[in-house]
Amino acid sequence: MNAMWFIYTNEVVSGPFPTEAVRAKIRAGEIAPGSFVWWKGQREWIPVATWETQADQIVQTAIDRTQKAVWYLDTDGNPVGPLTETELILQLRGHENLTRIRLWAVGMEKWQSVFELSEIMDQLGLSRRENERAPLMGTVAVTRSNEDPRGYVVRAASISVGGMGLTGQHDLRIGDRISLLIKSNEFSSNIHVRGEVAYVTSQGYVGVRFEHVHSETQAIIIDYVKRFNTGEPTNTSNVA
Repeated sequence: MNAMWFIYTNEVVSGPFPTEAVRAKIRAGEIAPGSFVWWKGQREWIPVATWETQADQIVQTAIDRTQKAVWYLDTDGNPVGPLTETELILQLRGHENLTRIRLWAVGMEKWQSVFELSEIMDQLGLSRRENERAPLMGTVAVTRSNEDPRGYVVRAASISVGGMGLTGQHDLRIGDRISLLIKSNEFSSNIHVRGEVAYVTSQGYVGVRFEHVHSETQAIIIDYVKRFNTGEPTNTSNVA
């Protein structure tokens, strides 16, 4: 498996690069210690120091989960497995209520929900293919507009033209109607959008589904996401 990695350093996104190229850049001092690394399949950027110690494990885990029978599926205390990834997806497609299901694979620290595993969500079509995701650095001011209105400032984790992922302290719930003010050096201006909370994981990760996104905002997001999904090298300075 030839993993390709993107690098976020000094507010510049570059890549994709193969594993050895990233290691060479680190040895040459081209990647600052406070930088971050991402590859398709990760939920958000990880610190480069973490990547240095876990890159081989990340790649091997991805290979094992795809090719070997390492998956287990649990519904209300009735585990099934081991399953290959293909068998797992077939099993999941037969379930109407995915919120009750927990998954575990060899190498994982604990059971997780379907919504905590982005690669599984992609294969199930929970993240529509035309809405490719990309990692995002920035903050999001969130205002809940339904009962018990409240405000939060959380971190952006990922974004697509159809929605985004958030992480940080909050008490958002599935079905909450929210407004978002997205601030990121990746965009020339702040983005205002409304949405609905689609899922909340046990670790506090929030999936938001956008509603009625303005065409100009859609264009900005699509242009940004393309950097991570074309497979072509990119080196883009962020606009403050």
